[in-house]
Amino acid sequence: MEIISVNITKGGCGKTTTVQILGEILSREYGKKVLCIDTDPQCNLTTVSGVNLMECQEHNLYTLLKEESTLDECIVKSKYYDIIAGSLLLAYADTEFNQLGREYLLKERIENANYDVILIDTPPSLGLLNIMSLTASTKIIIPTECSYLAMIGLDQLSNTIESVRKHSNKELEIAGILMIKYNSRANINQAVLTGLEKMSAKFNTKVFESKIRETVKVKEAQSQQEPIIEWDPSCSAVKDYLAFTKELTGNLK
Repeated sequence: MEIISVNITKGGCGKTTTVQILGEILSREYGKKVLCIDTDPQCNLTTVSGVNLMECQEHNLYTLLKEESTLDECIVKSKYYDIIAGSLLLAYADTEFNQLGREYLLKERIENANYDVILIDTPPSLGLLNIMSLTASTKIIIPTECSYLAMIGLDQLSNTIESVRKHSNKELEIAGILMIKYNSRANINQAVLTGLEKMSAKFNTKVFESKIRETVKVKEAQSQQEPIIEWDPSCSAVKDYLAFTKELTGNLK
């Protein structure tokens, strides 16, 4: 079983969209049994997946981590993948979970999950939820938009990854850096790409050949809580994520 965190310490870099579309494609095109986990207190993945947050108040990631719910109780089915809903209470995770070994909580709660792939959507912070996610993961995908501010977030993440590798998950592998909102004709995009290729050496990884172009079709589908691969199968985002998934699956178990 592969457990993949999609992680960058900056908002607006496509973490939720990447988890959503990757989950849809792995399920529909590759026949994988997929579980998505929403660790972000904003619960955006839960919402765009068509899940009613009000119906998940008793069973969600927060109650799972608190051992107030079982794994099976927390799993909700969407059209293409199962999901463990987020919770606003996750915003208090850093103070709520203060026991020894707390970084292993998520790993322990999902270790008996019966899935081919688990995808984890992470919050744009360096707090406990991110540490839990990285500790539980076999791989990490780092999406980044084409900006210098995103590169700063990437540099910050590198220190967190090294700390996790040292203390709680020495096997954590970086699958690669995925460029989001890419425009090959923009000079800044080419400059950032060059910088990312240099930075990838620090991570001992690569920049994926596949680049994700920006399109309004993604926001349209998400606003209607519809699978993006059905909303407009011919849009650039679907084509780009199909290419990315093909590139990624060559490295999956």
